[in-house]
Amino acid sequence: MSHLSFKEKIASVLCVIFSFVILCSGLYDFLIVDTAIRELILSVGVFLLLLSAGLTPKMFFSPLAEIFKGEAFPSIVNSKLPQWFSLFGIFCCGIGLVSF
Repeated sequence: MSHLSFKEKIASVLCVIFSFVILCSGLYDFLIVDTAIRELILSVGVFLLLLSAGLTPKMFFSPLAEIFKGEAFPSIVNSKLPQWFSLFGIFCCGIGLVSF
């Protein structure tokens, strides 16, 4: 994380914090408030999407044209991990939305 600028570090930390807040909120609703399993699946999907965004902070400060080129952005961890997180997050959100 030493190769990131200060604003990229802040964006990464905020994404990770918000993702864990959403996951904890979904777990709390599922366990205490007794909501349906589809709400938990949606919370896990959003958690994974925000976590994958937090692992590639250079994406937030790149021009939109560069983002849509399809080139990979450097990530904090292995470059395949954020891709798998985002794909599984989209899959969980899709399952949660279809099950309504």
